[in-house]
Amino acid sequence: MAAAAKVQWNTSMRAPEHMLIVVTAPVMSVIFLSIVRYNDRDDLMANAVIGTGLFGIWFVAVDVAGGVIQNERWMSTLDLVLAAPRAFALVVCGRILPVMLIGAFTLVESWLVATVGFGAQLPVRHPGIALIALIVTLLATACTATMLATFFVISRDTTIYQNALSYPFYILGGVVFPLSVLPDWIQPLGRVIFLSWSADLLRDSLSGDEVHDVVPRLGAIAGLGAIALLLGIVLIRKAADRARRTGMVSLA
Repeated sequence: MAAAAKVQWNTSMRAPEHMLIVVTAPVMSVIFLSIVRYNDRDDLMANAVIGTGLFGIWFVAVDVAGGVIQNERWMSTLDLVLAAPRAFALVVCGRILPVMLIGAFTLVESWLVATVGFGAQLPVRHPGIALIALIVTLLATACTATMLATFFVISRDTTIYQNALSYPFYILGGVVFPLSVLPDWIQPLGRVIFLSWSADLLRDSLSGDEVHDVVPRLGAIAGLGAIALLLGIVLIRKAADRARRTGMVSLA
């Protein structure tokens, strides 16, 4: 995983498309914050900031998860990677982890847009909780994106899955607005998405109230991420075996 992380970091530093979210995140922040300000709901400024940050984190993870598979196919090296003795899922996870820093930077950008551009007062009341929640969220994101990489292994066109796996997670994860505003019947499904726990905990860390059940909520994020990674290891192995049998490994 460390070797894969080093490869991806060097690749991302030379790939402008991986930095695209850094450019689009401030624009998204302006859109969300303008909606909140127009409706005189400055109390929801934190929602807009955190929503943009989580949007960026998830976007980068899914983009890289798909890009890893597609790039290996283009370079005709996917066969070699799948034939290596290490689990391919761990290689994918290692490739995703370093670019999480790029996604996390969008949270800083969104906060700057809100405070400087809109004059919002958004002090982080519980910085320790916010930092731990962010770190656990980044790890859970990498693990979940690894599981979703299964679709990229069996697909010739990863763009379809990248688009399909983005927006449902934004809505069910309550990244901009909490799950409580969604219909009652869909809220339990949202709790299976780790982003819903992350968004709630990060929002609470910006409030002045005491944050309750920090450890169980962090455990929910970490647990869902760990389950996703285990599923990813199993599913990618099965998908890779299927690709070998059907001759789809190196199809571009």
